[in-house]
Amino acid sequence: MRKPVVINTINWYDDCSLLVTLYRREGGVMNRLITRSLVLALLLLVLLSLPSIASADSVLWTLTGVTLSPVPGTTAVAGTATGSFDYDFATNTFSSIDIKTFNTTPSGPVLLNTYTGLLSDGLIFGSSSTGLLLGKSGPDLTGPVLMLLFDFDLVNPGGTVTDTLTIGLDAGGGEGTCDNGDCSLNTQDRFITGGAATSTVGVVTTPEPSALSLLGVALAALLAGVAIRKASQA
Repeated sequence: MRKPVVINTINWYDDCSLLVTLYRREGGVMNRLITRSLVLALLLLVLLSLPSIASADSVLWTLTGVTLSPVPGTTAVAGTATGSFDYDFATNTFSSIDIKTFNTTPSGPVLLNTYTGLLSDGLIFGSSSTGLLLGKSGPDLTGPVLMLLFDFDLVNPGGTVTDTLTIGLDAGGGEGTCDNGDCSLNTQDRFITGGAATSTVGVVTTPEPSALSLLGVALAALLAGVAIRKASQA
């Protein structure tokens, strides 16, 4: 039969008395440790309150150095394109489109067309992460169109990204017209000969959820209570 475990009460109480004596004798050290804990808790609260780094869902892309040349045999003239658009890669959505094309003349650039939306008659024509087709939106698509094709996906994980335009009469984009209502008849007048779209994604500050701040406050209050209780016992 196993013998019951017997606690040596003399040693137990002696040890407890020793711990109490050490605590009282070294109360200054304990108070310093508590103070450091409070400082750490307050620092944690400040860090939780700081904004975090996040990336924007929709990225602004700005056209740079875009040039167009006339298709041989047409009456079009050389020109340029400027402007910008927003693109959300996750949802494949273009927005805030504001692009203008110009004719190059001896007296300077002359505005030719302004594009503020995707060519659409209820369906989006050929717009994706590597290009967009700009024009009218509605049942009658007759009018100017501008196609921009890019060498890479319009993705920016951070920093400054430049996506070059696909150039050339056969492979690249260009400007022309939809010659009838459904754009089944169309004419290309100019083709892209250079340029790119550039985007810069910096630090987007978004506050942390309030629950984290409350957690920091609760932790600081808890440690403060411990410090007061310990100080009163010293």
